[in-house]
Amino acid sequence: MTATKTRRLTLIRHANAEHDSDVRDFERPLSRKGVSEANEMARRFQERNLVPDLILVSAATRTRETAETFAKVLGVAARLLQADDSLYLADGEHIIAAVRTVGPRVGHLMVIGHNPGISAAAISLAPEAITSDLPTCGTLTMNVACADWSRIDRRCVRETERDSPRRFFDFG
Repeated sequence: MTATKTRRLTLIRHANAEHDSDVRDFERPLSRKGVSEANEMARRFQERNLVPDLILVSAATRTRETAETFAKVLGVAARLLQADDSLYLADGEHIIAAVRTVGPRVGHLMVIGHNPGISAAAISLAPEAITSDLPTCGTLTMNVACADWSRIDRRCVRETERDSPRRFFDFG
């Protein structure tokens, strides 16, 4: 019998991106507002010592920039940031499937993606904690009790914490 281990999963919607850009959607960078959001949220994770062992991220520019901000502020090595083309605009089921492929040594996994998929994954895993879309750079961190990542589902979720830069900034 495999022992149940408590792990931590953090789902994050990328920070605010430029809308008036001449580049294709995949290449849209963060806006100034988005840079501020990512820095503030990463700082809050640092204050609580919530440092991931691995960051899975959509390969799109805005998600990678969000992930790079978190990695820099939290002191996560660049090799622990894994960009995946298949996470670009992925649905919730695909995001959860990606989580299920993570190896057993990862105790805290962070996934940074796009709406509506990242919010759908959050709602699927923690429907009591989240019932609507995450705002830009909104986070849902959950403690999960499962033998390994391949078994994660809503029955594994124990404690959740939702956070958002909207609590700190008035962007109007």
